[in-house]
Amino acid sequence: MNEHPPDDGRRHEPIGDPHPDWPVIESVPEYETSWFTGGYDLVQQPDGTQKRYYWAELPTAVVVTAVHDGHILFVEQYRPTIRHEQLELPAGVVEAEESFTTAAERELREEAGFQADSLSLLAEVWVATGLLRHKRAYVFAEGLTAEEQELDANEFLTPRAIPIEEAIPEVRSGPTNEATLQGLTLAKDEGLL
Repeated sequence: MNEHPPDDGRRHEPIGDPHPDWPVIESVPEYETSWFTGGYDLVQQPDGTQKRYYWAELPTAVVVTAVHDGHILFVEQYRPTIRHEQLELPAGVVEAEESFTTAAERELREEAGFQADSLSLLAEVWVATGLLRHKRAYVFAEGLTAEEQELDANEFLTPRAIPIEEAIPEVRSGPTNEATLQGLTLAKDEGLL
């Protein structure tokens, strides 16, 4: 069974033990890349039938809602998978030994070029649980100081600041992703925006 996360330097959350009414007969990774592993679990369902439940395992990620001078920091980037440029909150993979706030601090500096002096965890959630083994955390950042961006070789991002009161309507006018909408909504629900 594929119960042990890969040792690839990135953080992977352990999955739970099988439920007694849903025993896993076998867990088979069928496709492995440096970015994700895809496979299936052959599961015995409560009625005694068996079914393959396909999954893709991704490393744990963090999304940062950062406020600076009455603005929220975003990055614009082209997403080849959907063939659109979109407005997103800074985000990225959590390294193996990083906390969510440490990863958020690093991603904010790398992608948007800001250092935060205050970071707080808003939520951590499992994402698209019908298909993915992927956990995402949402972090709020403030007390920002401008620095140089430190983009990875495959990152082509343009930082953009939008006034807080315009941010949600701007993002909803699209295109964007669910992580950006969730990050803004969580921060707003906490009274931070």
